Amino acid sequence: MATATRFPEIRDQLGINNGTFGTFLSLGAVGSVIAFILVGHWVHIFGVKPIVVLGATGLFGGMGLVPHIHNPTYWLIVNIVIAFSWASFHIANNAQAIHRQEEVGELILPRLHGLWSLGALLTSLLAIAITPFVTLSWHIDVIVLIMWSLTMYGVVKSTPFFIDKNAEEEPFPNISFKGIAKSFRFQPVLVIAMVLAMQTEFSTQDWSAIYAKDTLRMSPSLSIYGYAVYIGALIIFRFRANWLASKWSERELIAKLPVLGGVGFALFISLGTWLSATNRTLGFIFALVGFAIAGFGSSILAPTLFGIAFRNSSLPSSVVVAQLGLSQTILTFAVKVLISWVAQATSVTIALLIPALMLIAASRFSHLGREEKPN
Repeated sequence: MATATRFPEIRDQLGINNGTFGTFLSLGAVGSVIAFILVGHWVHIFGVKPIVVLGATGLFGGMGLVPHIHNPTYWLIVNIVIAFSWASFHIANNAQAIHRQEEVGELILPRLHGLWSLGALLTSLLAIAITPFVTLSWHIDVIVLIMWSLTMYGVVKSTPFFIDKNAEEEPFPNISFKGIAKSFRFQPVLVIAMVLAMQTEFSTQDWSAIYAKDTLRMSPSLSIYGYAVYIGALIIFRFRANWLASKWSERELIAKLPVLGGVGFALFISLGTWLSATNRTLGFIFALVGFAIAGFGSSILAPTLFGIAFRNSSLPSSVVVAQLGLSQTILTFAVKVLISWVAQATSVTIALLIPALMLIAASRFSHLGREEKPN
């Protein structure tokens, strides 16, 4: 997440416009697609631990290269490596989390997603503090070295709890177009719901800093606040998932929260842009309120939908995550490219209305959730 907070600098360093930047960033999905085809089976066959190590090493190594790249083509290649590594890490960790949730019989997936969000928030706050004083390369290179070391420590401490390998499976399953097509038929309604629900999170990650810098004319360090506020709001509800579940059913939460988030995001982002023409500070404050409301509205949707997907499938958790991820990545790629070129042709403000409307549309899939509250 450290690179996301400094996307305006990376874009300017590469010398490309918003449309090309967003497209090249989105093309990292090629790496994700490869991972979602292969890694779900690899987790089932080799176990969680080696995939976590592989994913973390590729992720942090690739990110460490980003500040030193000035050629957009090289940056695209590194993006693909980063996306493959991140998707591998994502599949292994979510498979482990779902497996553990079933073992203990407690709703832990939203809280684990909340811990991820807490890491993203701390990374954003660090970026706010140090951006005026350190170069992009010092910022990213130091943080990825520290994070890789801590991740390896976590792997060692978690080894006794990891899902073990399945020795009966073939290490390298045959991959065919027919097999890939099956993934696109895996719970298609749920995949669409996830794409609609999560696009606000992806768009905030990709465009919040650029929106604040280019549209609101804020400094590089202040431009990071939008993402920090969004993630902070996300964390509050994710850590309160059990409390929310005691008040409302899954169906009620999916029906209400996205409407709140989408309407609030669209309204306050638009007001922020309009006000910034005469009062930059007031416009920035209104925009931050919009990011906070979007964070509340999208907070528990992703982990809730993951839980529904696992509940509706008899497949291993790693395969469920991979099949969902494959279909979701393809659809999200198309949406991200659309948002990138809308931002280039019109403005980032107009482009951000797309994920806001998608979040509102996610409420139409409330029927996927359980109607009763958990005991």
